[in-house]
Amino acid sequence: MNRQLNINTGLTYGLLIGMVYCILLYIRWDNASNLIMYGLLAMLNYMVVLGILFFEAYQRRKAGGGFIDLKNLFQTLFVTVLIFEFIFALYNFIHLKYIDPNVIDRMKAGILQMLDQAGPNVTEQQREDSLKGLKEMEKALEIGQIVKSYLISLAISGFFAFLVALIMRKKNPDEGMPQTI
Repeated sequence: MNRQLNINTGLTYGLLIGMVYCILLYIRWDNASNLIMYGLLAMLNYMVVLGILFFEAYQRRKAGGGFIDLKNLFQTLFVTVLIFEFIFALYNFIHLKYIDPNVIDRMKAGILQMLDQAGPNVTEQQREDSLKGLKEMEKALEIGQIVKSYLISLAISGFFAFLVALIMRKKNPDEGMPQTI
């Protein structure tokens, strides 16, 4: 019963977060030329995801009569992470490949504009270093890079899911008590 509830809840919230994340990612990619806004949106997006994870943990604990152990809660949240990170990776690929393949060019233009506004204090080496990360982003559409990014995202989000489970767990005080006849 618990295992099935863990999986069902994880699937439901994984799909929910995945869909919300797609909308938030679209807005974030749309603001790619403004790097400050892009960075703020990236942080805000993940804060929304964490907020939904906390809400899911609360709902899952409530479904258990107000109590849930770390193992069951983490199982639920990790199923959620598996699903929404897959949707995140799939959406990023589709967005960068088909919806808006010029995102990286817009980001490059934004970086160059910021560097130009910084004036003569920016050396040629600093310019090259600033653009180096974009060259890595261009590789993001290769299957090996997609899998690597997915696994890294699973590790990071899995860690946060574990922290959420650690915070939201609540042990049943009656559990483990000897039964009297």
